[in-house]
Amino acid sequence: MQRKLIWSFFFLSFTFLIVSCNNKKPSPEPNKNSSSPSRWIAGQSLSPYDLLAIDFVDEKTGWAVGDISPQGGPLLRTTDGGNSWQVIYKTTEVFAAIQFVSPTRGWMVGFAGRIERTDDGGLTWKTQRFEREGEVLNSLCFVDVEQGFAAGGRGLVLRTTDGGNRWESVATSRVEDLWTIRFASPERGFIVGEDGLILATSDAGKSWTQQVSNTTKALLGLAVTGDGLAVAVGADGTILVNENGTNWTSVNSGTGELLNAVAASDKNNFWAVGARGTTVHSTDGGKSWRVEPPVSAKNLLAIELINATTGFAVGRRGALQKLE
Repeated sequence: MQRKLIWSFFFLSFTFLIVSCNNKKPSPEPNKNSSSPSRWIAGQSLSPYDLLAIDFVDEKTGWAVGDISPQGGPLLRTTDGGNSWQVIYKTTEVFAAIQFVSPTRGWMVGFAGRIERTDDGGLTWKTQRFEREGEVLNSLCFVDVEQGFAAGGRGLVLRTTDGGNRWESVATSRVEDLWTIRFASPERGFIVGEDGLILATSDAGKSWTQQVSNTTKALLGLAVTGDGLAVAVGADGTILVNENGTNWTSVNSGTGELLNAVAASDKNNFWAVGARGTTVHSTDGGKSWRVEPPVSAKNLLAIELINATTGFAVGRRGALQKLE
């Protein structure tokens, strides 16, 4: 599986509070003619290294981060809606997730459980949690400027209530790798992971209980809207939909490719991306999906939607795709 390969390599050497946990207000819908639907186009390669995460705090400002070489890896930023990207910071750690709650304040999490915070838009970073042997953090979710969560390998879940100054471990009693954590509200959230594992909380992440997923396929990506609709994606084109907070239903994705990530712009529009440039789209809240022609053969590892018709996906060897 693509994500496991990435990490094993490094061990060896609002009502619409949407998905990305950024507290972003939904952007106005572009005034597009229905005869000209949005499509993915290939963008410039941003880096020779894999990009594992992308995040936009508004329509213009976004960041991307991921893999490294022995010389370090880039943190990239755009301030013009993705038309151009600049390296603003060099990191010597692998970061799998990044999130900003404002144009200046954000966090990164990744290899060895490291967590860093910036208060100047990514130009400088302060380590809030140092490396710990055997740990990996794969996902990050701040529901506001103070309350945030991180999830990772072997059932690891962390929680902060003071902007990351202190992080406490939350017991999950799980040994599976956890891949994505998302919240519908400050109280209600989900985590997806290996072997079809789904965990849920209704008490602001203080405790987590397992939900029935009816699959043993690895679940890698998760999108949750503010009204509680959740979509999980994973191995072999697996897609699960939860409309009531409890029951997960398998739906046909139209593909057998590995799906690494999913995002929503509103309660109807979802995009998922994965291996060999796969992109699948739902306009009915995840009930049905359409496979779109790939624009590249590179694996796509992360996705961010700005609105229903604008978004970005990143992946292997600095791959960038733009939805427009």
